[in-house]
Amino acid sequence: MRKSLMWIGLFVVAGCNSPPVSRERVQEVEHRFLAPLLTGAEVGCNELLVEMTGNFNPYVSQPARDPRAHTFRREAGDGFTEMIWTNTLGRPQASFVVTIGEPGEMTPGGMMRGQSTKFTVMNQVRVRVYEGRHAVTLKVHAGGELVVVRQANGAGSRDVREFVVEDGVQKAP
Repeated sequence: MRKSLMWIGLFVVAGCNSPPVSRERVQEVEHRFLAPLLTGAEVGCNELLVEMTGNFNPYVSQPARDPRAHTFRREAGDGFTEMIWTNTLGRPQASFVVTIGEPGEMTPGGMMRGQSTKFTVMNQVRVRVYEGRHAVTLKVHAGGELVVVRQANGAGSRDVREFVVEDGVQKAP
């Protein structure tokens, strides 16, 4: 028992002394997690949940808010903050638009959008941002009664039960 505790102690100390992760390594992981969302697809859904660490803030847009049609609230949880936008009118004209992907870039010809996936959300958008020491995370779940996915390549649209991307992998519906 005593020997086991000694090995555990050494493991914990050795882990605490590991060098910080390089910016290049973080960028590699970010790109891998974003890759399934850089397709130009469009997703229509009732609800969108995005779970992420703060390093993905530049890649996830926030929906515009019309105080006559939408509510917004911020809730603090255990190790995360959640932002919640709700369409109180329930009309398609008041839907939210959220893009996840490469940030746009200002050029002499105007704003050039990066590759992304565009989500049109009828009812509610929830963005949960993990804080403090948390593993790099990017999870996207589009759901509700109806989810429609239109691929950028013109392959048409299809109805699915949900659209899920978790840590760089798109889950089959």
